[in-house]
Amino acid sequence: ARAQEDYPFTGEWECDGAPFVFTSTVYSIGDDSYNVQEVQEGSDSSYTLFLSDDVYITLSEITSDTLDFSSSESDRTMSCRRY
Repeated sequence: ARAQEDYPFTGEWECDGAPFVFTSTVYSIGDDSYNVQEVQEGSDSSYTLFLSDDVYITLSEITSDTLDFSSSESDRTMSCRRY
């Protein structure tokens, strides 16, 4: 397992005006936090963070200061920028 700071998505992001935090162990929006059960790296350099058996988020198009966020709970994709 990699140290969490090695993941390119680790850190604080603003997605559609809301504060998001992604690490290899925790995903949070504002005051709501969720434990990350597993991180899977995709062949396209995206990452899927599994919060439970059927709930996950996907982080894609990751650069040093932007990424795209999508969730299994919503069909919307948000553009995020690093704080």
